[in-house]
Amino acid sequence: MHIIAFFMVVLEIMFFIGLAGSTVVVLISFIEDGKELFGKD
Repeated sequence: MHIIAFFMVVLEIMFFIGLAGSTVVVLISFIEDGKELFGKD
């Protein structure tokens, strides 16, 4: 039972790391799109 709990914690940590990584990618894409749309004036 301790092994299952350990893997649940590991998967939870991996999930939040992935969520943070996705957030960074979305923010970078948003900034780049903003430069592309509004920077050509």
